[in-house]
Amino acid sequence: MPSARDYQILAERDYKVCCKLEEDFPDEYALSGVLYHIGQAIEKQLKALALLYGETPDFTHNITKLTDRCHRLGIELPEELDDIADSLTLWESKSRYDPFILFTNKKYEKAKDVFADLKELLQNSLDSISDEVEEDASPKQTM
Repeated sequence: MPSARDYQILAERDYKVCCKLEEDFPDEYALSGVLYHIGQAIEKQLKALALLYGETPDFTHNITKLTDRCHRLGIELPEELDDIADSLTLWESKSRYDPFILFTNKKYEKAKDVFADLKELLQNSLDSISDEVEEDASPKQTM
């Protein structure tokens, strides 16, 4: 199973694909590609957060289920994620097989904002774990 850092790297790769494909908007292959990859990026961030909170992430692409799991773990997620979780799940499952999948630039921009917010949350969580490990590993002086 990937570690939280592995998921972080994979999420960043998916996001970079989105940025590259945006250069080819409004071509249909670019639109369907970004819809798929932005959902994948957010999915991997949510799985990383679940791991950091001691849970094995669900084996699912369903963003709503992953979001619910994170909420139950007490993870404060961006409010916008609740607004677009169903769209992200739909984009992941339908964009590969449905040539008429609905794309709205407003929801896509919101998804990119959610990605950025989750990226910061994930990085802060990983940094705090690194700080704790460093503190635990530092030599103790006794007198």
